[in-house]
Amino acid sequence: MRRAVFFSALVAVMIASLAALAADPITGTIEARKVVVDKGAEQFLPANEVHPQDVIEYRLTYANHGAEVVHNVSITDPVPAGVQYVEKTAKNAGKGSVEFSIDSGKTFHAWPVKVAKKNAAGKDITVDATPDMITHIRWTVNGDLKPKGEVTFAYRAKVK
Repeated sequence: MRRAVFFSALVAVMIASLAALAADPITGTIEARKVVVDKGAEQFLPANEVHPQDVIEYRLTYANHGAEVVHNVSITDPVPAGVQYVEKTAKNAGKGSVEFSIDSGKTFHAWPVKVAKKNAAGKDITVDATPDMITHIRWTVNGDLKPKGEVTFAYRAKVK
């Protein structure tokens, strides 16, 4: 059951992410790979079957198939239901910035994301958000994406 829910959520995320790009010269693919450590080395397996505590790496590759340079490329990916973002694993491919949302993509902030809450005495304080609070990740490419140019982003999430 957990596997069916996970894959339904993954497919919905992929469709939503790629549908937003349909009219754009930018096309994208999302690959989910199960991270397995064997003899100290990481291996990647298809994420066909996952279990609680498994780590999945999501690789998002976007390419400019148009004839013109594309400016201000920004890619937003919702963290799939059933998984939790693994802190400090969002990679920006050295070509931009990465930001996180804890409010379903309404606002984005650099890590660590700050959250307002009340302490034991009822006073308002600001604390760092925890990885389980991350709902969306957004990458912004510095500069332009030239025709036939490609950029890859990645992050990891643990199955709940």
